[in-house]
Amino acid sequence: MKTIIETQNKYNGRMVAGAIIVIFGTLLLVDQLNLVLFPDWLFNWPLILIGIGLYVGVKHNFQNLSWLIWIVIGAAYMLDDALPGINAGDYIWPGAIILVGIYMIVRNSEKRTIAG
Repeated sequence: MKTIIETQNKYNGRMVAGAIIVIFGTLLLVDQLNLVLFPDWLFNWPLILIGIGLYVGVKHNFQNLSWLIWIVIGAAYMLDDALPGINAGDYIWPGAIILVGIYMIVRNSEKRTIAG
């Protein structure tokens, strides 16, 4: 049996996802109509990763770090377009692996402190 709270959270997630899609579509339409001058790097696939990160963050009230991972990866790939002299793509995966390792170490030590 679903409670009122579970039903509201389900619709809130759909509403946020719908709002993000509407905003993104509106921005694409405005860009195609040349109503406002947007930078070229603004409309590419890393922005989708950042959008996914924002959606996951809102859906989970920014409680876990999965949203941050999406946003960091999207932002790192956008650096290639925003700053042409930097080839951030070469450094993303090694940096991501290092960050995951640090997170696992810190998370593991926090559990020992609480349990111990």
